Amino acid sequence: SMNTLKHHKTNQIITLRDNPIKVPAQMIQREEQFRGVWVSTVYNLDFPSKKGISEDAYKKEYIKLLDELENLNMNSVIFQVRPKLDTFYKSEINPWSEYLSGEQGKSPNWDPMEWMVEETHKRGMEFHAWFNPYRVTTAKDNTKSIQAQLNELSEKNWARNNPQYVYRFAGRLYLNPGEPAVIEHINRSVMEVVENYDIDAVHFDDYFYPFKSSGSDWYFSEEKNTFNKYKEGQSSVADWRRGNVDKLVKKLHDSIEEHNKSKNTNVEFGISPFAIWGHKGSGNLVNREYGSHTPVTSGNSYNSQFADTRKWVKENWVDYIAPQVYWTFDEKAAPYAEIVHWWTDVVKDTDVNLYIGHANYRINSSWKSPGEMCNQLKFNSQYDEIKGSIFFRYENLLKSKEGNTENDKFIDMLKNEHFRDKARLPGKKVLPAPKEEQFALNVMKVKNGNILMWRDEKGGNKDYLIERVSINDGEKVEIETLNSRRDTSYNGYFLDEDIKEGMEYEYKVSAFGTENTSNELAHKK
Repeated sequence: SMNTLKHHKTNQIITLRDNPIKVPAQMIQREEQFRGVWVSTVYNLDFPSKKGISEDAYKKEYIKLLDELENLNMNSVIFQVRPKLDTFYKSEINPWSEYLSGEQGKSPNWDPMEWMVEETHKRGMEFHAWFNPYRVTTAKDNTKSIQAQLNELSEKNWARNNPQYVYRFAGRLYLNPGEPAVIEHINRSVMEVVENYDIDAVHFDDYFYPFKSSGSDWYFSEEKNTFNKYKEGQSSVADWRRGNVDKLVKKLHDSIEEHNKSKNTNVEFGISPFAIWGHKGSGNLVNREYGSHTPVTSGNSYNSQFADTRKWVKENWVDYIAPQVYWTFDEKAAPYAEIVHWWTDVVKDTDVNLYIGHANYRINSSWKSPGEMCNQLKFNSQYDEIKGSIFFRYENLLKSKEGNTENDKFIDMLKNEHFRDKARLPGKKVLPAPKEEQFALNVMKVKNGNILMWRDEKGGNKDYLIERVSINDGEKVEIETLNSRRDTSYNGYFLDEDIKEGMEYEYKVSAFGTENTSNELAHKK
């Protein structure tokens, strides 16, 4: 059965392109669904709890984070590894992050990244390394010179050593997207991680050129300097700026793809942009024809940030796109349903997975309604093109001390109604192991459950998929996916604790992932 959406204050029916919006009364459960969570390290927002934390305390906190996410049946961590040209990993070209060690450039004396990736994989979850490409500083300061601001950064900071590529906008410093050396440096920074760590994806957020509307004379001076230096016969500054961001995205796509081909890996590239690309009937020809039915009063990435997000999808330069649809169904300037509907259309006939970025941080503050987000998830579930959701951000998925806020209610609904079971990650082909590699499975009943053990002679598979059939009085009552477990050891092992008295269980283990499939599948985006 379906529910018609109504404004929770005025009770007015909410429409999409003049038709009343209906959502399923019950969530449509999907076996394959990306369920990601952004973990912000900038300002220590989500993690770690404070600067200068010990290795031991860091590990305890991260394990608690994984426990919390596993409890909600999430399957991906999107971790901010480079918040502002500084790192949560060992780097030759960027300094350690102040949010980790307490001071930019100071070593924590261990490498959290390798350990975090391994811990995340132990749970059958993916680790997406989130980079902020251009940001140099977060604090506003118009009183000092740019050089004085740079001198406060680590001596190893690329921006400090290359002040000619840095600009100030509204008091903050950024790398200039129009400089080819900047694209090179960002590409090197990303590829250093792709080559040295077993990450599942590279992730960019929505920071490209800063939003033009925030007013700054930099755009005027940049036009005089950088554009004139590199315009090469182009007359449109706006097109040239979009071209600069395109170059960065294409360069990363090509570098990652080349790495995947030579190393037979499957690292993905995903971007999470501002959700409105352009407005239909306004702006230039391409916007007028292809834009969303959104009012011109709201900004858009094409004209305000020079980020042609639709093009990146159409060109298959990304493996997934996760627009930040941080609005309600009845938000006039940016209606949720219209924007999501528009994106489902954009990804059609491409190899790009669409995940929706959700603003769960707004449930307690501006929305005051747990049902809003639930309706968004139900609305999404009607579209086959939508392969999952990402939540901003981790801290807001934790219960409050009071335990009865709007957000606490949402967390319960998320667990009990939406993500009741684990879900496989989309885009990874699940194939039964070939005959000669069929795993001989031993199941042993012990006090606290069933132990599954299997031999993997080749040891080449990193992921296994465990399927369980529950049998009651000879009747098959349920088939479920227990866990996609990554296990690099020679032998596979899994403990199934969730068993009921008197119920019989049958198990099947198959190889999961790219290692024992053909190359063609390994590189299928």
